[in-house]
This record gives sequence, structure tokens and C-alpha cells, in this order.
Amino acid sequence: MITTLLLAGYVMITLRSVPPAGQTTARTVGAVALVAWYLLTYRIVQRIALEWLK
Repeated sequence: MITTLLLAGYVMITLRSVPPAGQTTARTVGAVALVAWYLLTYRIVQRIALEWLK
């Protein structure tokens, strides 16, 4: 969760430099990237935890 919040902060800072014409597309791509990042890190942490508990 912490890495997702850090990535969200980075994406928000980066989106400030995008011209107004591309803001909608940039926000959509950023949101999809954040969701994908969260799901991937969740699955990785879950797998590591399960292996560690065995």
C-alpha cells in the first residue's frame, strides 16, 4: 500500500506538466497504472507471505 501511495504522489506531480489537451488521457493512463501496480504488488506480497508461512 505504501508503494502505491508513493507512486500516486509521483503520478500527480508528473501530471502537472502535461498540457491541458492531454490531461484526460494522462489521468486515465495514470489511474490504470496505479491499479495495475497495486494488484501486482498485492499478489507478490501475498505469494511471499504464503511461501514464508509454509
